[in-house]
Amino acid sequence: MVPTAKNLLTLLSNNDVTFFIPPYQRNYEWDDSQCKVFWEDVIKTAKTNEGGTHTEHFFGSVTYFQDEGVFGEPTKLILIDGQQRITTTMLFLAALRDIIADSSQKKYINSRYLKNNNSIDETEYKIKLKQVESDWSAYKKIILSEDLSTEDKSSAVWHNYNFFKTKINSFIKENADYNLSKLIEHGLDKFSVITIELQPKQNSWENPQEIFESMNSIGKPLSLADLVRNYLLLGLDAETQNKYYHQYWMKIEKTVPKQISNFIRDYMQGVTAKPYRQASENNYKELYSLFKKIFANEDAENLLYNLSKYSEYYSYISLSKSSGSVAVDKVLNDLKQVNVSTSYSFIMMLIAEWKKGAFFDYDLVNILEAFKVYNYRRRILGITQNENKTFPTLVDKIQLLIKAKDKKREMFQILSKQENSMRLPNDVEMTREMETMNFYSFKYCKYFLALVEENLTRSRPDLSDSHLQIEHIMPQKLNEQWKKSLGDDYEQIQQTYINSIGNLTLIRHNQELGNKSFNEKKDTYTNYSGLQIAKTMITDKNDWNENTIKDRSIWLIKYILEKIVPIPPEMVRTNNFVPKEGKHLSFLELQLIGSTIYFMNDPSITAKVVSDVEVEFEGKKWRLSPLTREIFTRKGTVNRSGTYNGSQFWGFDGMRISDIL
Repeated sequence: MVPTAKNLLTLLSNNDVTFFIPPYQRNYEWDDSQCKVFWEDVIKTAKTNEGGTHTEHFFGSVTYFQDEGVFGEPTKLILIDGQQRITTTMLFLAALRDIIADSSQKKYINSRYLKNNNSIDETEYKIKLKQVESDWSAYKKIILSEDLSTEDKSSAVWHNYNFFKTKINSFIKENADYNLSKLIEHGLDKFSVITIELQPKQNSWENPQEIFESMNSIGKPLSLADLVRNYLLLGLDAETQNKYYHQYWMKIEKTVPKQISNFIRDYMQGVTAKPYRQASENNYKELYSLFKKIFANEDAENLLYNLSKYSEYYSYISLSKSSGSVAVDKVLNDLKQVNVSTSYSFIMMLIAEWKKGAFFDYDLVNILEAFKVYNYRRRILGITQNENKTFPTLVDKIQLLIKAKDKKREMFQILSKQENSMRLPNDVEMTREMETMNFYSFKYCKYFLALVEENLTRSRPDLSDSHLQIEHIMPQKLNEQWKKSLGDDYEQIQQTYINSIGNLTLIRHNQELGNKSFNEKKDTYTNYSGLQIAKTMITDKNDWNENTIKDRSIWLIKYILEKIVPIPPEMVRTNNFVPKEGKHLSFLELQLIGSTIYFMNDPSITAKVVSDVEVEFEGKKWRLSPLTREIFTRKGTVNRSGTYNGSQFWGFDGMRISDIL
C-alpha cells in the first residue's frame, strides 16, 4: 500500500494511465446537492487564489490497483474508491470544454484530461475514465461530443453534465469578462488528493474487497445493493467479473431499477422465512452482514443466477411488470393498490413455486385472492400492526398450500390462525366499523367505491381520471332546501351521516354539484355520471334523509362483505385468530361490546355487553357465569355444583358465544 499526496489534475493528466471503474462498483449517483458543493468549492478556491491568498482544497482519497495491461496501451488502474468524485470532475471539465470559447483551451482540456493521447487507436483506453456499463454510453458520448439517445439522457451522468453547463453559463452572465480557464488554473488545479495504490499480488493483506468495505466514502453511502454487488464480484478475476456483471447483475439492474436493495432484503426474508429490518441508509451494513451469513456457503455464480431470476418475480409485484398471466397480474395489481409491500417476500416465493410448476395459474390466483380479501379487510379497519414481522414467516406455509386440494380455503385457514393483531376480521367486526367510520377520510375510499362499481358493471373506473370524484349526496354545507328536507334534526343528521358510506358515491362529472337539491343531483347521477354506483339505491328514492342513508349503508356494507371481501361461511362470525397461550378471549376481542346477547334457554332474557368481561342485566353489571347461575336459580333449576360456563348458555346473532370462541 503506497499512499501519496498528489494534485488532482496531475493525477488525471497522466497519459500513461487510464482509470477503469470495475463492474462491481455502483453506478454514478451524485445528485444536485453534491454537485452544488463541488461547484462552490471550485469557485471559492479560484477566487481565493485570484485574490492573492494561496489556498488548496482537499478532495479526499483515491484508491486503486494496477491491472494487467495491454501492450502498447496505457496502464490500466482499477478504481476502488474515488469513482463518484473523479466522474464528477470529468463531467465538470467536459461542460467547461463545451462552453469555453477559446479553441486552443478546448483542445487542451480535451487532450490533457478527458482523452488519452497515448492510446494508439480509438479503443476504450482513448477515454481517460472508463465507466461502469450502465453509465458508459452516456459518458462516452459526452466526452466524444456525440448525440445522446433518450435513454442516455435519463442518466445521472447527463443530468450532472447539464447541471455544470447551467452553472457555468450563469457564472458567465454575472462575470462577463471572466476567463473561464481560471476555474481550472486557480480553482480545480488547487484540488489535492491522497492516492493509495494497492499491491494485492505482492501483499496478500491488501485485499481490495476488505479495504473497499472499510473505507468511509465521501458522498452517498453504499447501499445494500452496492455492498452485495461488490461482495459477489470483487474477489473474482477481471474476466469473470465482467462475465457475471453482464450476465446477471445488469439484468437485475434493468429488471428492478432503484429497488435492488429492497429486493435483496425481501429475497433474504423469502429464503429464511424470517423478518429483517427495512432496507435504509441506517441499516445497510447490518443487512449486508446478515446477507453474508445467510449465503456464506453459496457459490457466487449460483447466487447471482438466483438473484437474477427472482428479481423478475419481484418486478411482477413491485413494478407491475407482466407475469405472463393476465389473471395473476390483475390480483397482484389489486394488492399493490392497498400497499402490501411488507408481504412482497411471501408473494415472491409463491410466484417462484408457480414458475416451477407447483401451482396452476388458477391456484395462484385463488391463493392471492384470499390474501387480497384478508388485506382489504384489514385496511378497512386500519390494522397494519405486526405485518412486517409476520408476513415473511408465511413462506413456511407454502408447502401446505402446495399440498392442499382447496388452496383458497387453506390460505384462509392459515390467515385465520394468526394471533390477535394479525387477525382475519370477521363480518361482525367489519360491519360495526363500516357502520360508524368516517368513510370519506378513509385512505382507500375511492378505491373501494370503484370496486363496488366494478362488481356492479364488470368495469372498474380509472382512479387517475381527474373527473372521477367522491360525491357527498347530502352536501357538506346545507342550504335551506336541504335543511327542510332533512327535518328538524337536520344538524344532528348531517353530523352523524355526512361522511358515512351510505352518503357517498362516485361520479364522473366535471362540475361541482355542491348543495344542489336531491332531484338535481339525481338527474346528474342518472344522465351524466356514467356510473352504476351513482344510481343504485339512490335514484329510485324520492327523498334523501336519515332513513335512506341508513338503508344505503346497510346495502353497501352487505355488498362489500359478500361481493368484494367474502370469507368462508364458517368464519363470518367466529373470531378468526388464535389467542396467546393461556389467554381467554374477551368481549372486546369478539367485537361484542355494545351488543345485546340473549339467554339460549329463554331468548326473552337479554343482557347488554358493556365491557371486556361484563354485561348489564336489570341495571347491574355481571360476569357471564355468575349471571347464568342467577337466572337458573330464579327458575329453580340450578345444578348441584352451582357452577356454569356462561358462554355456553348465551347467544348472539344465532350462535352460542362458546361457538364464536
